Amino acid sequence: MKGENKYTFVREKILNWYQDNKRDYPWRKSKSLYQILVTEILLQKTIATNVKNIYSDFFSKYVNFSSIYNAEITSLQSDIKTLGLSNKRAQILKDLSHLIEFKYKGDIPQNIETLKEINGIADYVSKAFACFGLNHRTFFYDVNIKRFIQRVFMPNKVKIKPDVIYSELDKILPEAGFKHVYWAILDFGNSVCTKSNPKCEICPISNCCFYFLDTV
Repeated sequence: MKGENKYTFVREKILNWYQDNKRDYPWRKSKSLYQILVTEILLQKTIATNVKNIYSDFFSKYVNFSSIYNAEITSLQSDIKTLGLSNKRAQILKDLSHLIEFKYKGDIPQNIETLKEINGIADYVSKAFACFGLNHRTFFYDVNIKRFIQRVFMPNKVKIKPDVIYSELDKILPEAGFKHVYWAILDFGNSVCTKSNPKCEICPISNCCFYFLDTV
């Protein structure tokens, strides 16, 4: 399978799989830009289940950036301790809340480059927020997305670079509904296309996956 047909096929198969196997996370249903942005910071370098476990309590206590700014940092660290890296994560949230409260009067800037003024916020968080919060078709990746792109679209032993990943994402993401494709890839990478012992025998796209075809 070559060309555009492969990207269309993979997208449709992954979305079909996602409809039956999607993970239920509250931030995927949220319309709050505040919650979506903060959640992306909480999700960095931890598993999603950890964030799910504290999600309700966290946002009940920290209802906006003002409440984060006014909180004692030790209290904030304690509330996110189970995520790991609590000192660093709390400082990012503190710095971000200061920026938004004093420079933008409580409003989240729509220019995602502005968010990267905060030490600890880089491409992934800013672009993920733009996608899931602002509904912008942006390109970003974590280990699950990178592994999926590498295995499905790149021959084995080919070293993949960021610009190649972005190019492949541009081909597989639709013009609308792109956030659902991201969620589908993330969930698929977590449960089927795993780092170790991927479940190729139940994979709906194994017949066009370089990784699988190179192992049979």
